[in-house]
Amino acid sequence: MTDISEGNYKKLFIEKKAFFDEQIDNDAPRDYFESNYCAFRHRAEFSILRKNNQIFYGMTVEGEKETVSSFPIASDLIQELMVLILDKINNHTELSSKLFQIEFQSSRNGEAMISLIYHKQLDQDWLNIASIISKEYSISIIGRSKKQVEVIGKDFVTEIYNYSNKTFPLRLYDQCFSQTNPDICDEMLNWVSTYSQKELGDVMELHCGLGTFTIPLSHISNKVLATENSRPSIKALKLNIDLNKRKNIYFGRLSGRETLEAYRRKRSFRRLDGINLDEFNVDTIFLDPPREGLDKNTLEELKNMKNIIYISCGFESFVRDLNELSETHQIVRTAMFDQFPYTDHIESGAILERIAPV
Repeated sequence: MTDISEGNYKKLFIEKKAFFDEQIDNDAPRDYFESNYCAFRHRAEFSILRKNNQIFYGMTVEGEKETVSSFPIASDLIQELMVLILDKINNHTELSSKLFQIEFQSSRNGEAMISLIYHKQLDQDWLNIASIISKEYSISIIGRSKKQVEVIGKDFVTEIYNYSNKTFPLRLYDQCFSQTNPDICDEMLNWVSTYSQKELGDVMELHCGLGTFTIPLSHISNKVLATENSRPSIKALKLNIDLNKRKNIYFGRLSGRETLEAYRRKRSFRRLDGINLDEFNVDTIFLDPPREGLDKNTLEELKNMKNIIYISCGFESFVRDLNELSETHQIVRTAMFDQFPYTDHIESGAILERIAPV
């Protein structure tokens, strides 16, 4: 069992920082951002374990499923709801029968959403009990089974992010990726806003998700062309753009590679209908790719870009990609964001400027 304490966290952070420094081989200024040592995680997923006619939360540890009696890295609200909801599940067969997974999501302003996932169709009895619990605890409950989704309340929580003395709301929707550690996300947003070029002009954002970085980028640039390959995320992005009343964001459902091919006029896509690419003069590209990093074609395209802002959730691929991009770009600044304390996972950032002629 991991020691969740401030002292142990500080020790592990120092080790992670040393590894970051060892792997990032350049003289550019770098920044390090510590997390809270507990109650930092606002999203949690558990499998369901059954023992002696009782249901428990479960997680896989070193290939083995173990019961979870407490989860101190989760937000205080999630920790509280874990106890309350498990009691309800164990006391209502309508909730416990065929249940195999449960997901919690909270926001710092006290909203919570719980998803219960089943191997059965959800009937009126389930809806009645879930509705009572939703009202009792002022939470949203989503029931999922094959080809069925029942939403009681809302299918999102609203997080308020902070950066550069600004705030903005973002709806974090069920089934869409969102940052699990909002305090560290604030640090990431502030770092990008502080150290990127003061006048970004037009920005292209790849892998934009539901708009966590898109909204701030729209405040420090002329226009943003944002793309994402996930249908639920691109739908959520549109709703978040409308929520924030942003008029200078243009978006489409494309992969990163497709976006660059479209911008270079190598291919055309109906999914960009209504967007005149001739009106964009992109000097800066922002990307937050999946853990595997960038493919070879995307890297080659990036070498023609004046400015690159690279946020990464995969440290090995991040180091690899920086080495490749260093052939044409100077690394201006790097950062380590401890998004996932008590793990080897490193969230990273780099700002690059082109030095080679186009």
